[in-house]
Order: sequence, then C-alpha cells, then structure tokens
Amino acid sequence: MAHNVSHDAELLGILNDVNNHRFRQGRQLNPNSMLYTTIKAANDAGYLNDAVLDDTYSATLASADLSTATLTESGERKLQALIKASEA
Repeated sequence: MAHNVSHDAELLGILNDVNNHRFRQGRQLNPNSMLYTTIKAANDAGYLNDAVLDDTYSATLASADLSTATLTESGERKLQALIKASEA
C-alpha cells in the first residue's frame, strides 16, 4: 500500500540511493508521480550528475535512468543536511 512522504523524505531516499548506487537500470514512471518530480527537482537543482530524464517518452510515461548518476558536491552537501535534519 502506498503512503505519502514529504518531499524532503523522498529527496533523502533518492540522494541516498544514488550515493549507494542502488539504481541498476532505468525506470518508466508517471511524470506526475512524487518519485519522478523529486528526481527532476534534484537534477534541476544540480544535485545529480549523469541523470537521464525523458518526459517525452509517451503521453502517460516518463523515463528516469539513474544507473550511472552520481551526486555533485552540492548533492553531497544536501544529502548530509537531510540526514542531519532527519536525526533531529
């Protein structure tokens, strides 16, 4: 069953998974989903290197491939800030 998470919690999970190389292949996602919009926001904010996003994949699907993605320096700082905030 799906549950709602905050944007920061979703971003923490994505940055942590990229940092630990947990994305092994691209995924097809709803372009309006929290996962896709958070990945796009992280990429647009400059937190990710080599993320491949395509929201023109089809009318109802987008693709996100983070298999070769890494964190930028600002992504690493953001990840540490989110970890610290989650421990507070």
